[in-house]
Amino acid sequence: MGVTDIIQKLFNDLEALEIAIAIEERGEAFYRAAAKRLKEKESKEMLIRLADEEQDHAETFRLLYEQALDKKLDFDDDYIFDPEVSAYLRAMISSTVFPSLEEQDEIFKRIDGIVDVLKIGIQAEKDSILYYTQMVISSKFVEAKDAFRRLIKEEKKHLIDLQTRLLEYKKRQA
Repeated sequence: MGVTDIIQKLFNDLEALEIAIAIEERGEAFYRAAAKRLKEKESKEMLIRLADEEQDHAETFRLLYEQALDKKLDFDDDYIFDPEVSAYLRAMISSTVFPSLEEQDEIFKRIDGIVDVLKIGIQAEKDSILYYTQMVISSKFVEAKDAFRRLIKEEKKHLIDLQTRLLEYKKRQA
């Protein structure tokens, strides 16, 4: 199966929830790995807190996935997203959000401290917000829509926290 075939593959709510779980798991892994590489206690604690929250988010999506799976017979199996939306989301997830475990080692070789970690985290949180916003629009499963809305609020808090920390560190360096 070629890249074009994969990108064109349309996905339903269950697949959208699987992607959400993967996003949160990647976020947790990234923040934990970054925390291990830093020396400053305050930064480490912030990253561990973010990792714990990402872990909670993944668990929320796992529970929703199980509920959706139980209700699968209630779904219209012909339900699909618009092909352009599907292609956009798959491309976004494959190239952005948090780095995969395979990519982390390479990325951490280029990271020069907390400022770089924060920049990656900020972009990943923005990408997550974009994905979850699209899922609110596209999802058919009401409980998933509600969860995506809750997660958008939490991811926005993460984004603000990361941006605030980044500004603080930049002021210290100036």
